[in-house]
Amino acid sequence: MTASNDIDETIATIGTARALLKSFGFDAQRYNVRSAVTLLALAGLKPGGRWADSTTPRLGVQKIMDWSGEHWAKPYATGSREDFRKKTLRQWVDNGFAVLNPDNQNIATNSQLNEYCLSDEAVAAVRLYGTDAFENALVGFLNEASEAVKARAEALHAAMISVDLPDGEAFLLSPSGQNPLLKKMVEEFVPRFAPGTKVLYLGDTRGKRALFEEKFFEEKLGLTFDPHGRMPDLVLYDEARGWLFLMEAVKSKGPFDDERRRTLRELFATPAAGLVFVSCFENREAMRQWLPELAWETEAWVADDPDHLIHLNGARFLGPYEQ
Repeated sequence: MTASNDIDETIATIGTARALLKSFGFDAQRYNVRSAVTLLALAGLKPGGRWADSTTPRLGVQKIMDWSGEHWAKPYATGSREDFRKKTLRQWVDNGFAVLNPDNQNIATNSQLNEYCLSDEAVAAVRLYGTDAFENALVGFLNEASEAVKARAEALHAAMISVDLPDGEAFLLSPSGQNPLLKKMVEEFVPRFAPGTKVLYLGDTRGKRALFEEKFFEEKLGLTFDPHGRMPDLVLYDEARGWLFLMEAVKSKGPFDDERRRTLRELFATPAAGLVFVSCFENREAMRQWLPELAWETEAWVADDPDHLIHLNGARFLGPYEQ
């Protein structure tokens, strides 16, 4: 498979990496220079290395970027992390070319612990690039990867968390991050402190699933949102009391501090409902580290002691506060 310009395709370079990715059927975004250096990093290859020597190191986005700058003279600023994750790696994972967290799917999408590696099916073909056996290996990848992606999807679905909504419907969340706590918030907090409420928004750690009653927000409450903005993890509407519960599942990210509360007061400002802010924790130990940041005139709830609510000052114990 040696090209007419005498480039040795068995040698790993940015150029051959781009050509290799294109041969897998990826579009231009997935075989540009950014994607090429991502492949070289995930194959563990430095200049002069051969595709036959590809390995499968497990690397986070920052380590991929570091590899690119250190070994391939292609440094990237920290602000490029999302381009690597959203414009290269996500599509590779969806197509079975790469695997996200092969040993632990219970990691939030935005966690720094996320790691990627080439799939077994992909690296088997990559190692043959530049040889006569590559074409058959590529066909094998296309067949085997689809089955592997299907198997991984089925395994993920089997582990999904089923949440019983107040209206009796079930909603599936991925088994990662704060989602187990979110389940408790819906099934334990709501019947005790917000009976009869409607779930208007329920986020998902992995970012691929969310319950979002956008039409209800617009028509009933006069609220519209930037789809890329940071929503609370759970939003409940209590029509009888005219309350809108904004709730955070506190795990890797923080609770309602003064700034977060101020921002959401502006975002959810509506004459149709007053706002109730509730920071939720798995237990008191988890809450302890965040106590100094909890804003006044908010509530704190601990899942392992669900009958009680901690009220942070104010004239009333539970309800919205007016300025």
